[in-house]
Amino acid sequence: MKSRYNPVLIAIIAIGLIVSLWLNYQRHEIEQRNDTVEMAMEYEGLEHIANWEGLSLNDVLAGFKKAGVTSLVVFDTTLEKLNNNGSIVAVTGEELLKGSALGGDGGKFAPVLSEGIVVPNAVYVTVGTSYDVLTEVVEDLYLRYGKDRLRIVNNEPQIIEILGNPMVITEENYDSKPGVMQAPLGLSTEEMRKAKAFGFNVIVRPMNYLPNDYDKIRSIFRRIDKSGANVTGYIGCGREVVGYPDYIAYMAHKLKKQNMTFGMVEHYTQLQFAAMDGLLPLAEHMDYRVARTYIIDKAEQRKLKMPEALRRWALTDEERNIRINYIKPFMIPQEGRDILELNLDYVSKIADDVQARGYKLGPAGVFSKNTADGKFAPYFPERAWLVPLAFAILAGGIMYLTLLFNFSKKIQYMLLLTGGIVASVTLLKFGGILTRQLLALIAATVFPVLSMTVIVELWESCKKNTPNTLKIIISATWQLALAVILSLIGASFVAAVLGDSRFFLEIDIYKGVKLTFILPVLLISLWYMQRFNVLSKGQIGNIAVHLKNFFSTRITVKHVAFLGVLAFVAYIFVGRSGHTAGVPVPALEIKMRLFLEQMMYARPREKEFMIGHPAFYLAAFAAYKQAPRLWQMLLVVGATIGQGSLVQTFAHMRTPVIMSYIRAVDGYALGAVLGIIAVIAVSILLPYVQKWQRRFLEHE
Repeated sequence: MKSRYNPVLIAIIAIGLIVSLWLNYQRHEIEQRNDTVEMAMEYEGLEHIANWEGLSLNDVLAGFKKAGVTSLVVFDTTLEKLNNNGSIVAVTGEELLKGSALGGDGGKFAPVLSEGIVVPNAVYVTVGTSYDVLTEVVEDLYLRYGKDRLRIVNNEPQIIEILGNPMVITEENYDSKPGVMQAPLGLSTEEMRKAKAFGFNVIVRPMNYLPNDYDKIRSIFRRIDKSGANVTGYIGCGREVVGYPDYIAYMAHKLKKQNMTFGMVEHYTQLQFAAMDGLLPLAEHMDYRVARTYIIDKAEQRKLKMPEALRRWALTDEERNIRINYIKPFMIPQEGRDILELNLDYVSKIADDVQARGYKLGPAGVFSKNTADGKFAPYFPERAWLVPLAFAILAGGIMYLTLLFNFSKKIQYMLLLTGGIVASVTLLKFGGILTRQLLALIAATVFPVLSMTVIVELWESCKKNTPNTLKIIISATWQLALAVILSLIGASFVAAVLGDSRFFLEIDIYKGVKLTFILPVLLISLWYMQRFNVLSKGQIGNIAVHLKNFFSTRITVKHVAFLGVLAFVAYIFVGRSGHTAGVPVPALEIKMRLFLEQMMYARPREKEFMIGHPAFYLAAFAAYKQAPRLWQMLLVVGATIGQGSLVQTFAHMRTPVIMSYIRAVDGYALGAVLGIIAVIAVSILLPYVQKWQRRFLEHE
């Protein structure tokens, strides 16, 4: 063992491990403090439930407050909405003219009809039940349209004419620009005051002004201040954030001054965020005071039953650091209950599940360092801590290359010093996002392979003994534990080198997911062929000789069939990774996942407990029974898949680091059970297979 692994490199890796564990402990503390989940529903959605069921809005609001909703989401109002609730009266010029032609006097709009100044392609607005609302409407109409398109055509009563297309578009055609009746008109003071009266916080979703300027952005916050509501957050609405493109910094300044959190909605693929212009620049100007926000996609929710949707929320909060549960109501009765009863039960159970997992309900938590003054500060580790990590990860890479090419210690140190200096300069001077990504890729691909090389050498040192099945199981169990521990060294490096607020929030993501699945398989195969001359039929040579022999192999139908099976496995293996896979998940597997989520703290990954760890046990069985070397190699490759998957778990930086460690332990436990079953099954069947094989050969 000593001759194969340089003790100096091992020492450097040990130092890096200590640093990584320290940084991961800091990360864990930050994640533990971020323990408040905001339960949000749209004011309009609750208003819709009240109207649909013929109930008082006050009773509906009180019911959802009691059920666990902490915040109401308030959008810009529109002339259409205000006209529908009677706060104002709005009518198109075309409607006025048609009414007049049928003998109508125009009601409140009679003055403009009598003067013959009605424009068909315009909207006319006057007071309804609230003069305050009309004042706000006029204020925002001037901000949205300016004096050229807006004029007061009558004073008593006040009637305002807005030139523009009055067409009302349906949801199916919502890619079109909305007309005057549906154009955004600023936040509703009335709705925010109502939210405050019932004890709700408010999350605002105003649309961007076109064109934008400082005063238009200030108008949003004037409306918030006027309402007196406790506005805790802002979530973008439409295709761009407020302030895009030239006033994003000012929007961030106003949000920070109001102590508001920026909610970024997770993409429906669960990878990064729903597309919106200006999203990431605003997050940066906000110093990453950002809360990851989850909404069940509208099209998907239509297909779900309430219990299916229910299970997602608390698990999502825990596994993906979601801190705003943005809940859309079910608008179709289910389980023999009307929509109010159904949704009150839905929200109440979500709140109970969230709190059962140790979270508090309130304004969304954010990732913040523990500062002396208690104020928000994003987490970025001191760059100096990344230097020993870089040297340790590079030491692991050099250790693997030495196993392949038998580098002298002098070459090893030259490579380490050169690579370490380059990495350190980029990390210390520039922050080195690309360097950190590359280091994470090296750690995620090399350390699972090194882990398996240690285990294979251990099997080689014990191969003279051929213990019985029970002894093999006992040996394989502690050996798998050792492999998991060694792989966790690389996992700790990945978690530490990528550990900062940008990665926690998924503003930056680990980009080597596919490579992390493929490279360990290739690297262990190269090492195994080199170490045991698998392709050289007993000849001793370097890796180039083995590869030359491999590419000189004559292809038979058997080879083609084997490659076909291998290609299919690779398609499933790689295609199922990431978030945009085209390989569907079978219904049986979905049920198994649900069962494991209920039974275990952190559901382990299938590549570990269903492929990698059982393959590890079978590889140990094959090694101790001195099976053909090619079979041993294939099983070792399978075992490496499990170790690689274990490390790759830690590249999901949105998942709390302690959960990733526990997931590895859970995967080990479940994989060990399946591995033991696999060894017992093979040991029972093997004599029959061997007997059949001997009979077959006798007849040849």
